[in-house]
Amino acid sequence: MRTAVYGVCVVVLLALALAPTGRPVEAAKILSIFPTMSKSHWILGSALMKELALDGHDVTVISPFRLSSPPENYRHVEIVYNTRMFEDIMDEVFERIDDSIVQKMMELGKFVNEIANTTLTSPEVQTLLHSEEETFDLLVLEIFLDDVFLGFADHFNCPVVGMSTFGASSWVNSLTGSPQPLSYVPHPMSGFTDKMNFWQRLGNVLFTAFDETMLTVMCDPIQQRYYKEFFPNANRSLAEMRRHGVSLILVNSHFSLSFTRPYLPNLIEVGGFHINRKVNPLPEDIKSFIEQSKHGVIYFSMGSNLKPSKMDRQKRDDIIRVLSGVKQNIIWKWDDDTLVLDKGKFLLGKWFPQDDILAHPNVKLFITHGGLLSCTESIYHGVPIVGIPIFGDQLLNMARAEQSGWGIGVAYTQLTEATFGKAVHEVVNNEIFATNVKTISRRLRDQPLAPMDTAKFWVEYVLRHDGAKHLISAAQDLNFVEYNNLDVYAFVVMVGLAVLMVLRYVIKKIVCRKARKAPSKKTN
Repeated sequence: MRTAVYGVCVVVLLALALAPTGRPVEAAKILSIFPTMSKSHWILGSALMKELALDGHDVTVISPFRLSSPPENYRHVEIVYNTRMFEDIMDEVFERIDDSIVQKMMELGKFVNEIANTTLTSPEVQTLLHSEEETFDLLVLEIFLDDVFLGFADHFNCPVVGMSTFGASSWVNSLTGSPQPLSYVPHPMSGFTDKMNFWQRLGNVLFTAFDETMLTVMCDPIQQRYYKEFFPNANRSLAEMRRHGVSLILVNSHFSLSFTRPYLPNLIEVGGFHINRKVNPLPEDIKSFIEQSKHGVIYFSMGSNLKPSKMDRQKRDDIIRVLSGVKQNIIWKWDDDTLVLDKGKFLLGKWFPQDDILAHPNVKLFITHGGLLSCTESIYHGVPIVGIPIFGDQLLNMARAEQSGWGIGVAYTQLTEATFGKAVHEVVNNEIFATNVKTISRRLRDQPLAPMDTAKFWVEYVLRHDGAKHLISAAQDLNFVEYNNLDVYAFVVMVGLAVLMVLRYVIKKIVCRKARKAPSKKTN
């Protein structure tokens, strides 16, 4: 009894300690922009905006995706994509897996142009921009090569909270001034860990420099052009908005999920905030399939964007042979109706409630593409993984999984019946993987506030404190040379060289003088 009372007291005191001490937040008008055609990005954004709407805020969401059964104060503004660029990329991604990272980076310009042009020219967005009655108290913006949309914040004269669905990256750091020591912070697309040898550190530095150069040369001119065209009366330039326009950024990460790295106070980790804390009941067909599987099930999904039907046929057949030979039954997210397999062994579907499936204790393994959302859900529910990374940060995520011992990655180019089978059998049969992921799961769950509550607190913090400009680092006023103290180091080196030269000169004079006096003494 005493323990229970003590526990209640601790909870109450913790809640009081974490409660906001400033003035309460009135219902605010919040505009959010999640413009990409990647549904996984929208899943994160819509989860936060729905919660803010349920808390009483008036929410407007600019996105190509609609929320089913939205709250009354949740308004959707449609982005109309008239091209199939994103779909074409997904259709070809398996065929172009051998393209170099340089070739892939060269496509960034087209991607940036498509997002900016499509979003800003969509009729409903234009109506919003030209309305004389619209006002907003805050802009919540996805940070994903779309800095041009900071123009909305200038147009409506409101502060900005960014959201990085990609985790921490150089795109985020450039808007906050947060440090990114390349000696132990790997580039998200490099596949390196935080423990790099000399050559890996060299590669990390060179690739980061290449990435930032590409963004400056290819993407910045596009952003500048659209900013001037669609925000011609802006009071602040795009460069100024980048330096001082973003108050804080919510980062889809957590130190238990990723490598330890430094953050400024205006980078807030909210990794896992989209996960249901209360598990939803599974549909009856899925529930019975899982619970009737004597040896458990393996859940297989390549995410919301990749189409497994576009895989190389030989690799697909190798995967089927491996999965047909394991004891577990298989739930497989498949995007069309072409695949016919034993219905007693395989449950196929175009969509599954992944979060709720992974929460079931009879799920023994998750086969995934290694996307950040999938990895986060896997860790939260304590399910080890076999990953087949394809692009983006998936290589980095699988490097983390292997280093931490809760998963094994199989490169798509090296996927065969032998390599895939070895990985699946190793993770399923070796208890160490399940033990490790459950350990990391306990770390992720051990937080003073649920990640969604953390995200909402900081959004409202910015509203309570008139934009929270005090969080913006002075680093944003420094150029590359000043930020890295290169001018100071150069000055110290030059002063040191000057002192050495003076000493050399003085010593040379003294030696010469003594040399001239020496013969005269011998003569005497």
